[in-house]
Amino acid sequence: MQGFNIDKNKTLNAALYVLNNLGEADYHKTFKILYFADQNHLKRYGRPVTGDAYQAMNFGPVPSFLYDIFKAAERGSHPFEEAMVMSRSFVVRRDNNVPIVTAKQQADVDELSDSELAELNLSIEENKGLNFEQLVDKSHDDAWIEASEKPDIEMSYLKIAKAVGTSDDMISYIQLNEENDHSIY
Repeated sequence: MQGFNIDKNKTLNAALYVLNNLGEADYHKTFKILYFADQNHLKRYGRPVTGDAYQAMNFGPVPSFLYDIFKAAERGSHPFEEAMVMSRSFVVRRDNNVPIVTAKQQADVDELSDSELAELNLSIEENKGLNFEQLVDKSHDDAWIEASEKPDIEMSYLKIAKAVGTSDDMISYIQLNEENDHSIY
């Protein structure tokens, strides 16, 4: 199990923020921009932006809860009511069988801290111009490689942080944050 509890409102608003800035994007680009924002926020501040559980899928990390929201938006139904409700914030269409998602509303930036917004902006800027293959290559880091060797295993936030050279002191801090995050639930 991953080390942080997901903040579902933050996940929703981070995705909306990315799409508000891009206009529209496929699932893949949206997921990778969020992954790199989570990864770099973790490296700098000891916690991710969203806390969503990343799965090591063939083409890179996929945030599980957000994927459920996007699938619900595309299909118009989902077994999880919460995903169905949040899916109303997005429109998904298919373009040559590629799901393209658009935000139907503005992100509530009050749900995101200044440091989270800064990491989202940096990730958008660094990754918006990358194509599918470039995003795949960039996201197939050591954390993805290890998790992809074990089907149905979530990517470890500690390994996600280590994959970008996070200092040992920050790794210790992340471990404490993970423990504290779980101790309140």
